[in-house]
Amino acid sequence: MKRQLIICLLIAFTAFANIAGMQAQAPDSLRLHSLRTKLDDAMRRDSLYAGKMDFTVSNMPVNELVKSIAQTNGLNIHTGFGMEQQITCSFKQIRIADLLYFICKEYALDVETDGNILSIIPYHPPVMEPEIRIDYAPTEQEVSFDFSGAKLADVTRKFAEKTGTNVIIPENLSGKRVTSFGKSMTIENAVQSIAATNSLTTLKKDETTWMLFQEEEREGGLPLRNRFSFRPNELDVDSLGLITAHITNGNINTIVPGICGLLKKNYFLTADMNHTTGIQVEKVDLDTFLRILFTGTDFTWRIEEGIYLFARNNGTDPFSSVKVLPMKYRTVEKVTEIIPATLKKGVEILVFPELNSLVVSGDRSALLRLSTFIADIDRSVPLISIDVIIVDASDTSTREAGIRFGKGKEPSGASQGTFSPGLDLSLSASTINRLLNSFSDFTSVNLGKVGPNFYAGLKLLEENDIVTLRSTPKLSTLNGHKATLKSGEMRYYKESQTNFIGTQNPLQTNSYQWKNVEANMTLEILPYVSLDSCITLKVDLSQSEFTEQVAEDAPPGTTNRSFNSIIRVRNQEMVLLGGIERNLTGKTSSGLPFIARIPVLRWIFGYSSRTKKVQKLNVFIKPTII
Repeated sequence: MKRQLIICLLIAFTAFANIAGMQAQAPDSLRLHSLRTKLDDAMRRDSLYAGKMDFTVSNMPVNELVKSIAQTNGLNIHTGFGMEQQITCSFKQIRIADLLYFICKEYALDVETDGNILSIIPYHPPVMEPEIRIDYAPTEQEVSFDFSGAKLADVTRKFAEKTGTNVIIPENLSGKRVTSFGKSMTIENAVQSIAATNSLTTLKKDETTWMLFQEEEREGGLPLRNRFSFRPNELDVDSLGLITAHITNGNINTIVPGICGLLKKNYFLTADMNHTTGIQVEKVDLDTFLRILFTGTDFTWRIEEGIYLFARNNGTDPFSSVKVLPMKYRTVEKVTEIIPATLKKGVEILVFPELNSLVVSGDRSALLRLSTFIADIDRSVPLISIDVIIVDASDTSTREAGIRFGKGKEPSGASQGTFSPGLDLSLSASTINRLLNSFSDFTSVNLGKVGPNFYAGLKLLEENDIVTLRSTPKLSTLNGHKATLKSGEMRYYKESQTNFIGTQNPLQTNSYQWKNVEANMTLEILPYVSLDSCITLKVDLSQSEFTEQVAEDAPPGTTNRSFNSIIRVRNQEMVLLGGIERNLTGKTSSGLPFIARIPVLRWIFGYSSRTKKVQKLNVFIKPTII
């Protein structure tokens, strides 16, 4: 018996679960059945929907895919949904009707037909109307009620049926959703309670008639937000006047009066603005809303004495505006070269250098787009101060042979030198070695942020003839602009020329002219500052120096050294570049005459020295963002 009871309970539970599942799936099944029926009817009316096609798409907007199918197959299909949905798929020999069914099923769309025009629109599931409970006790003349999210028209109808009291509402409030609860209340208190909990106002006409309306309706007109066919949450304005719109398939003829009404703006339409569009924005001002709404259309607007005037732009600039755009942070020079051609279309731009401004004229919507772009590029440009130290580091090696006698100095444990008048420094060997090691490589070295000991050590090396400071300039430039240093020397030489005039008795004439040769050092640095305060430097250095003349009247000889680098450093970090070598050799000898020339005896009675000097061109660069 117990076993039979358990089996019966399991069967009942399974049946109940199946019924619940069928009820949950019923709305969706009905939608898909209705969708299939509509597409089959369209296929019977037009055989082109039965045609087959192959295609493969990836991350393509669904509405663009539907438009392409319609254009390719000559179908009249209207897409009434936005571009935010994308599709990735691949089909072979699929019927167009089946493809449209798949798209509508997967992306919650529906189909409507009007003649041979098929419209694909967003699917809105049917709303199940909530239960309205109103109970009336005639003897006590008390009413109890309980409803949530019900239509006001349904509530007032049932209220009148139960109590015999008529409640009149304007037509625009019939669809308003209301919620209220009350127990054992008089009819007057019940009507006032329903109104108060739903931001409504009551007016008693007589003992059996009441009126409900919104506060705005006391002056006779209907609320502007309900005069136009907008669904709940499609178009709204907050207390700051910022607009939120979620309109998928709206008409500008309706949207413009609706938004002007919500904001209580005076407006005038000079032309028919019949154009279907969609707009999705969150908390934007009116000018931004209109600019987005009119994008891709030939509509424009302007404000005249507080009145918004709307018109169609047929190329005659009905609402041409003039505006001055001052530059706050940058110069107006070359700004017009940066503006894209699409923003210049239909706009006249004049440079007004006296006020560091642009004077622009043209369509208002085009001027708003241009103003937004100018505000984006009108930013504070960083100023970079660049400390540069150009150094020739010398590495001298000497090979000596022979015997010399003399008296030397005592060894010193520290390097000493004068950094500036009245200030003597003694630096440790590690400071000196660190600088010397920096010169030994042929690549860039980031020394980080250096202190006073670095400059003192560099000065001591110069006094000991280890380095030679060629130049220590300090350059300044704006971000993205080149800083240039050029320093050099010019020498002249005489160029002689002999000319003979005549043939039988030629006359010889001599002439000469002075010509010049330049030896320059040129340094060019182009800085770029990133958002993380790192600085990218493009460095170009070229240096030429004079050498000895081959002959007295010969042009001076020159040697050239140059390099270019691209480096990235942080603010106020010192970097070392360079390592280009220049080799110099020298030889000296001394000893007893004649004897010092004998191969064996010259090591005893003579002395010889061979010196090799290598000079490396190095550049210290320290950029600082000001």
